[in-house]
Amino acid sequence: MDGFRKTVDTNETVLKVRDLTVNFASEAGTVHAVRGINFDLKKGKILGIVGESGSGKSVTSMAIMGLLDKNAAVEGTIEFDGENLLEKSDAQMSKLRGKRIAMIFQDPLSALTPVYTIGDQIREALVTHNPDMTNEQVHKRSIELLEMVGIPNAEQRLQSFPHHFSGGMRQRVVIAMAIANDPDVIIADEPTTALDVTIQAQILDVLRKAQKETGAALIFITHDLGVVASIADDIIVMYAGRPVEQAHVDDIFYRPVMPYTMGLLGAVPRPDQAKSSRLVPIPGSPTNLVNLPKGCSFAERCPIATDICRETEPDLLDLAGRTDQRVACHRSDEIIAQNLTFREVYGVEESVPSIFEGIAREDRQMVLSAENITKTFTVNGGGFFRRNIGKVYAVNDVTIHIREGETIALVGESGSGKSTTLLQIMNLQAPETGKIELFGEDVAGKLSRKERQLLHEKVQYVFQDPMSSLDPRLPIYDILAEPLKVIGMNREQINKRIAELMELVGLKPDQVDRFPNQFSGGQRQRIAIARALAVNPRLILLDEPVSALDVSIQAGVLNLLEDLQNNLGVAYLFVAHNLSVVRHLASRVAVMYLGHIVESGEISEVFDNPMHPYTKALLSAVPVPDPQYERGRERIILDGDLPSPTEEIKGCAFVSRCPLYKQLSPEQQKKCETVRPVSEKRNTDHTVACHWATMA
Repeated sequence: MDGFRKTVDTNETVLKVRDLTVNFASEAGTVHAVRGINFDLKKGKILGIVGESGSGKSVTSMAIMGLLDKNAAVEGTIEFDGENLLEKSDAQMSKLRGKRIAMIFQDPLSALTPVYTIGDQIREALVTHNPDMTNEQVHKRSIELLEMVGIPNAEQRLQSFPHHFSGGMRQRVVIAMAIANDPDVIIADEPTTALDVTIQAQILDVLRKAQKETGAALIFITHDLGVVASIADDIIVMYAGRPVEQAHVDDIFYRPVMPYTMGLLGAVPRPDQAKSSRLVPIPGSPTNLVNLPKGCSFAERCPIATDICRETEPDLLDLAGRTDQRVACHRSDEIIAQNLTFREVYGVEESVPSIFEGIAREDRQMVLSAENITKTFTVNGGGFFRRNIGKVYAVNDVTIHIREGETIALVGESGSGKSTTLLQIMNLQAPETGKIELFGEDVAGKLSRKERQLLHEKVQYVFQDPMSSLDPRLPIYDILAEPLKVIGMNREQINKRIAELMELVGLKPDQVDRFPNQFSGGQRQRIAIARALAVNPRLILLDEPVSALDVSIQAGVLNLLEDLQNNLGVAYLFVAHNLSVVRHLASRVAVMYLGHIVESGEISEVFDNPMHPYTKALLSAVPVPDPQYERGRERIILDGDLPSPTEEIKGCAFVSRCPLYKQLSPEQQKKCETVRPVSEKRNTDHTVACHWATMA
C-alpha cells in the first residue's frame, strides 16, 4: 500500500472556488441555496463545512461534482487543474468524476447498486477510467482497496452483495471506490451521520488513512462539530447559503467571532465534562431561502443584532490581527474588543430547581422496576413450511429501576436491544421471562380495563421521528385533543389544557390550527412531547428524540425536557446513541450490548470511571468539540461489527471484539469464551458484567 502513497505539497491549491451561487426555481419563488462562497482547497488538507440543515453545504458539494439538477442556475467559477468546471459538459465532467474528483455520500446503500457484487462495482470504478487494466490487475487492486479500508477476507468479500454488509462496512466499500483511482479531491457529504459512534470512529480512521495514501484534499461536510474538530484543518461555517465565518479549526473553536458560530458551539454538550449549565439554543428557525431578509440573514435570531444588522448584509471580511480568519458580522470589532463568548452573547439561563431537590434517590417512589426481562424473536426459514430455524435474543436478562424525577439512559450500538426494551415496557404485558412493575403494579397481574387505561395514561412514548408519529392530515389541535378525549375531558377542559401544553413546550397557542408539515423538525418534536404530556404521565419513554435535529434545535429540546422534569417530577427512560446528549440529560446510564446490560450506574461514575471494555470503547469513540483534546487522545477502535443476535453465545457476548481479551492468558480467555459474566457491584452503585473488569 505504501507503494502508491503520494508525496504532497500542502501549499499547492488543487481547487479554487470563487463567487459560487446556486439558485433553484420553485413554486414559492427562487431558492437562493448558495450565495457567494469562496475558498481555496490545498493538497493534503481537510476543509470542514458546517452549518444547520438548509445552509447550503451539500448543494456546494453537488455543484463542484456537477451533479445538480437542470433546474439549478449556477454562477461563479470552480477552478480545477486550471479549468472552470462550470463550463464543462456532463460528458466532460464524467471523465473527472471518480478519477480526479470523488464523492462519498451520506447513505452508502443508495450509493451502491443492490444487484451487483461489491467486486463488480469496484471493477466498474476502476475500468471506467482505466480501460487498459487487465482482469488480474483489477482483481489485485480491488483486494488492495478493501484491505486498505479494513474489510477482512477481502478476496472472498468481493463476491458479496451490498445487503450482506452492515452500514459501516458498506460505507467502507464506498470509500474504497472513491479512492480507487487516487483522486486529487475527495468530497465526503455527512459520511458518518447514520452510524454508531464506534463505527463512526472506524470510518473517520479509514478516511484519514485513505487521504494520506492518496494525498488527496478532502472536503468534509457535517453538522457534527465534534467530528469536524477531530478531522478538519480549516472550517467554513455556513448560514442561509453563504459563509459567515471562515478560519483555521482552532480559531473557530477557541476564538469564534460570528454569533451564529458561537451559538452552534454553545448548543453542543460535551461527553468529557459533567453538566455545569444549560445548553444555549439558537432561538427561532433557519432563514427562509426564498424570502431572504434585507440585512444580515441571521439578524432575526441574533441576540445582539442592531438596526444596521437588519438593514445591510455584512461582507465576509478579514479580521485585523488574525491570520486567515474571515467573518461576516457588523459587530465583529465589538465582540473582539470586549472578548465576548457565547455565554455573554446569548445569556445562559439557570436551570429550574427540581421539585425533588434535597430528597435522596432511595426516598423517591419507584416508577419502573423491570427485573430480568427477556424478549426473543423467532427466525423462520424460506420455503413453503417456513420452519423455525433459530431465535434472536433481542433483550436478554435486563434489569432497570427508575425512580421519580430521574432520567435513565440506555446506550449502545444499533441492534443492542435498546428500543426493544422500551417497547416491552410500553406493551404493559407480562414479559417472556422476568417481571415488570409500574408504580408498584405488576403489569402481568389481573388488572381491570379501567386500571390498565390508567396505567397507560401514566406511561407515554416519544418517538425518534416526530413526522411519522404525528398524523399529517390533522391540525395540531386535533392531535393534542385525541388523548384528552379518551380520558373524558369536555371541550372547555380540552381547550384550556391544549393552551397550557403549547405554552409548556414553548409554542404559541394560536398555532394549533396548523398542520405538522407547517412546523420545523424541532417544533414537531415539541408537539410530540406536548402530546405525551397531555395526560400528566409520570414516566415518558424517549426513543432517540433529538437524533434527527440540528444541534441548535436539539439544545432547545434538551432544555425543555430538563425543565419539564424539574417542574413536574416526570421520570424519563431515554434511548440514545449520542453519548454527549446522554451525559448532559441523564442522571444514570445503562450500557447495552447484544441484549445484555454490561455496565450501569450514576452518569458521572460510568463516564469518568468506565470499567467494562465495551463502555471504554464507546466513550473513546465519541468525538469531543475540542480540536486540541482530539489531537491528544487515543481511541479504542473495535474490530468488526456486532455479532449476529441469532448466534448462541455461551460465554461473554463481547469476546469477539474485546481489546482486553487479546491481552489475557489462555486460561483467562477460556473463561471469557465459556462462562457468561454476571453483573456485580464494583462500587456503591456501579455494576459491571465482566470477568476482568479490574484489569480493563
